[in-house]
Amino acid sequence: MGKDVEWFETRPPAQDAESTPPAWHPEPQPPASAPDRDEISPMRSRRRWPYVAAIAAAALTVACVWQNANDEQQQKDRQEKAAAYKGMTGAALNVDGVKAQLVAHWNNDRHRVILQLRSYFDRNAKYLRIDASGKSASSVQENGWFPKDPEIELPVEDPLADVTVRVAIGGKNWKEGMRAFSRTVRLSPTGIAYDAETGKQLPSDL
Repeated sequence: MGKDVEWFETRPPAQDAESTPPAWHPEPQPPASAPDRDEISPMRSRRRWPYVAAIAAAALTVACVWQNANDEQQQKDRQEKAAAYKGMTGAALNVDGVKAQLVAHWNNDRHRVILQLRSYFDRNAKYLRIDASGKSASSVQENGWFPKDPEIELPVEDPLADVTVRVAIGGKNWKEGMRAFSRTVRLSPTGIAYDAETGKQLPSDL
């Protein structure tokens, strides 16, 4: 009889490689993808919208308050101007050595205003001209006679509005073809005249 073989010395029968099942390995999970930008934008936009709306509402409120205050101030100014209405304004001027008076006179119906430049027979006056709202009038010294007082008439849309007039005056050294000295005057129906460039109030001989 053969020698007994212990159980731990025995080897399992060889198996075919093709018959051996492959070892199992867990499949790798795909990395978590970042949320799509198109999915985030609406959420962020919804969160931002209340703040944008609040800012816009605050700005609109400030604008309305400012506009109301401005309207109230303008209404107050018009009421004060209406209370001080005189319908005639004069501005005493000294241009190129000539003393003159620019006069604005509003008619009783307040639909027209007459502008006139008076030199009061100043011997130095050789040329007088006024321009306003696209209209003009002028006069020159002829044959030793004083120049006539130029005058224009304008329609009035707002009887409380100021009238701006450009005045040109040629003194004793002025000759035809020469550029005359000029001033721009703003006349108020309240009886006050201003230098249109400096805003300074002008005296009046009226």
